[in-house]
Amino acid sequence: MKKTLLCLVAWTMTIAMGAQAPHNTGTYYASAHGKKGAELKTALYEIINTPAVVDYDSLWHAYHFTDAIPTDTVPIIWDMYSCKSAYSIYTTLHRNGKLGTDPEGTKGFQREHSMPKSWFNPAAKSGSSYTYKDIKPMYSDIVHVIPAEGIVNNKRNNNPYGTNNGEFYTSEEGFSKMGACTFSEDYKGRCFEPNDMYKGDLARIYFYMVTAYEKRQPTWSSTRDSVGDHCGTWTGAMFNLTDESVYQPFAPWALEMLMQWSKQDPVSQKEIDRNEAAYRLQGNRNPFVDYPGLEDYIWGEKKETAFDYGGEPVADDQTVASDCTIPLNEMTFGTDWSSTNYLRDYFERIPISVEQDGIDLTFSYGIEGLRMYCDATQIRLYNNNKLTFKARHNGLSRIEFVVPEKSADKEFIPTVGKMTGNVWTAPADTLVSCVEFTSTYTGNYPVSNANKHIQIEQVLVEVVNKAGLDHIAATTKQRRHHVYNMYGMRMDERHLRPGIFISNNRKYIIK
Repeated sequence: MKKTLLCLVAWTMTIAMGAQAPHNTGTYYASAHGKKGAELKTALYEIINTPAVVDYDSLWHAYHFTDAIPTDTVPIIWDMYSCKSAYSIYTTLHRNGKLGTDPEGTKGFQREHSMPKSWFNPAAKSGSSYTYKDIKPMYSDIVHVIPAEGIVNNKRNNNPYGTNNGEFYTSEEGFSKMGACTFSEDYKGRCFEPNDMYKGDLARIYFYMVTAYEKRQPTWSSTRDSVGDHCGTWTGAMFNLTDESVYQPFAPWALEMLMQWSKQDPVSQKEIDRNEAAYRLQGNRNPFVDYPGLEDYIWGEKKETAFDYGGEPVADDQTVASDCTIPLNEMTFGTDWSSTNYLRDYFERIPISVEQDGIDLTFSYGIEGLRMYCDATQIRLYNNNKLTFKARHNGLSRIEFVVPEKSADKEFIPTVGKMTGNVWTAPADTLVSCVEFTSTYTGNYPVSNANKHIQIEQVLVEVVNKAGLDHIAATTKQRRHHVYNMYGMRMDERHLRPGIFISNNRKYIIK
């Protein structure tokens, strides 16, 4: 099946391509502008690292949006491993089948972790009951969990990708094959070779994975814990297990091969469409599809060239966060979910955001969240939902949640700071510019547990002035002078709210 290839002439990767960012992405990638090499990769990580993935069982239905090929009757699944796979998108056949007994394309398709799940399996850690299913969101990230014909997929097992002569196995019409790797003398073990028309697709998926999960990579490696057990098992032959660098984790031969595959099989319309669908499903994008050749700016010959995201220049926003009250309702977020009892469509998972008085507030399904609610008076935090606050050019000091009702066993869980009832306060020794909140997990079964939530009508946000705080902190550090308020009380200089303070016989005003 031929892919419709995107004409790349206009995408010659300066990367500057005019005033319009690719595929109507607006300023999505703006914060990576001007970066290069390792710094660029980390900037992209900060943009794409928190997909609000669907749960694993929901992937069957999610494929209706990402991997359906239209036909005259019913859509069929788009399979990158087999040319005999023509399963209806609605099929319930998901069996393994028996090689040599069952014909290819008869027993169903499966959810294939193109980066095998065993490569990030923490089950071996001493005293741990975790399995690869607990490694979220990677386990159900639809960017790399693709539909694949059951017999061929099971033949691939968890072997790395590579090139071979097909001496161990060849699928129908030689579409994909298994054999000893022939790409490099550095690895001669067993590998799975996909068809040429999909090698670039899979290379760009791998580039996405090591970027979106950059900060998690050391925990996937073969590092051992204090009793000698593996803390993780990123032990695939495609990775360099002697170097825990998050910048370039691939084995040299694997990186060379993936870079080559990406050039030989350019970005296709199929990938562009799938990337858009995945964005709607989990709220993040694959930048290696949006910017063909981006890998060269991270690991290749252009890694000393600054990235230009292609959109309008984004001026440094001088808005400074200030104290404010933010109502949390459909008017604030611009939603209307009344037709579904104020519950959002499960497969529309792009986070919703609002900015007020320099506070950026984002509400999302979260990882594998099942419900997301917003009506005329409130939002609700169900299991896994996430509420994020960011203060521009200032720090967050206190957030009070106005909560008309909450389940008895539901409480706010912040990523930093502490909760006292429904009030969050920042730690005294840290300037907090961003904090995320979830709620106590109460399980999704029975339904009565899944329905438990916290209702929130509004939040009262208080900030601490970063500029004044930095000034006083620097002064007291250099001269070892304490800070006092106007009543003579000694204050903690690392956590000052707006006001007038005295240090070293000088008066400071924090606005």
